[in-house]
Amino acid sequence: MDISETYLTLGAATFELGVPMAAIIAMVFVPRMRKFAVVLLGAVTPLLVAYAFLAGSYFFAPAEPSGTFPFSAAWVMSFIVYLAFALVGAVLAFIPKPSNLYGRYLVGLVSAPISYALLYLVS
Repeated sequence: MDISETYLTLGAATFELGVPMAAIIAMVFVPRMRKFAVVLLGAVTPLLVAYAFLAGSYFFAPAEPSGTFPFSAAWVMSFIVYLAFALVGAVLAFIPKPSNLYGRYLVGLVSAPISYALLYLVS
């Protein structure tokens, strides 16, 4: 079976939007998972903000060709970076300190540039 570019894009977008949705659902419905899910959510926040800006440029100016390519290509091109951010966030979620949810979110948020630097060193 050939995997077309559309399937790759849909799969990457589903994963990249499904992880934060699963983290938010876990935070709301499973209180004991909040301290883990909030770190993961903090780790992927920078890319979610970038995706929001890309989606805004695409939906508010759909006739411009400069907004179409980034919207369709960003999901696949940033998948490895997103996966690295999510994995580092998942590992950091097992560190018990800080116990405050806002502090744990900031740990995840600070881990994003660190995981990007580590990914840059590896590749």
